[in-house]
Formats: sequence, C-alpha cells, structure tokens
Amino acid sequence: MLDKIRKIERIFKQLDKETEKFSKQSGLTCLTNCNLCCMKKGLEANVLEFLPLAYYLVKNSLHEAALDLLDTDPEHCINLAKTQIQGVTEGCSNYEHRGLICRLFGNSAVKVKNTKLAVYTCALMKNEYPEEFKLSMERINNGMNIPVVSDYYYQVYFIDSQLANDYNPINVSIQKAIEQVAYYFSNKPVRKPKVKRSPQTEE
Repeated sequence: MLDKIRKIERIFKQLDKETEKFSKQSGLTCLTNCNLCCMKKGLEANVLEFLPLAYYLVKNSLHEAALDLLDTDPEHCINLAKTQIQGVTEGCSNYEHRGLICRLFGNSAVKVKNTKLAVYTCALMKNEYPEEFKLSMERINNGMNIPVVSDYYYQVYFIDSQLANDYNPINVSIQKAIEQVAYYFSNKPVRKPKVKRSPQTEE
C-alpha cells in the first residue's frame, strides 16, 4: 500500500512541475478564487488517485471526520472548504493532496481527432485569456510541452489497474480510498524491535 502511495505522489510531483511550467509559458491560469470546476455535480474519479489523500487523513486521524462529511453534501467533493456564508466555498481544503483529475484540469491537454491536442480547460479561462488560449492551441501542436491527460492516467493505471479502473462519483472514490488505507494500517503487522545481544565472553 505504501509503495503505491509513494509512486502516485511521485507522479503528482512531476505533473505539478509540468503544469506550472506550461502555465508560465502559456499565460493561462485559473481565475482568482474560482472553484466552479469543483462545484460541478457528477464529477467522477478513480480510487487510486485519492490514496495519498486517504493516507494523509488516516495518519492524522482525520478520516472519521472526513467520512462524516459524506452525508452532509454528497453531490460535491468533501474537500470543498465552506465559508461562513451558506452556499459559498473557499476552495479545496486539502489542495496538496488533491486527486489527479484536479491537477490535470486547466493546464493539460486531451487528444482530439487526427491526433491533435486541445487544452483541457474551462470556458471561463478561454474567455478570460482568448489570445493566450488561441496561441497555446497552436503551440502545443507544434512542439510546446504540455502534460497529456491520457499519458498520466496510463502511468497511474500501471501502479494498480484494478483501483485505477474503479471509477465512481468523487466522494465514493474518496471513501473507498480511505477504507483501503484505514484497513491496511489496522491490519499492518507490527515489527518487533531487534534485541541486541551482548557478545559472549569466553571463560
């Protein structure tokens, strides 16, 4: 389990470097305080991409509280941090441990017909940065580096194909990830410390 989590974290670290580089080169960036993509109903993700989040929650004894949130607003990700104003959100409360779907959207590309690439982003960014978007669409099909969605999902797939293919509404996948990690730690064998033996002296 820990090996899988570390592999996913390494993939996330590399992806974050690539998306940051593309954002700087393209001039495309999410609008300040925007979380409309998180608010979309029916978002789906696989269980594997949320193992790092589950690991963080379990290790810090936060998983029970996270599971309790599942019943309060099942249609939106439990990581959306609520403000004091009802119905308004601040954003992701576990941004560092967000899933693959969250990291890819906005600064990656999808393959479209004729093997061409298209920037995987929202209408708001296209409208806010029309020239940057148009130029980026041209440049990514002429050699400009950009993370490709399918490439990263293939990487995750080869870590654990079963969990990578287990797609559910995002909260269900988070719940399953928490259950997997919590079960692992509750049944993990405890290693007994080695007892150092003092060297025997000859009489």
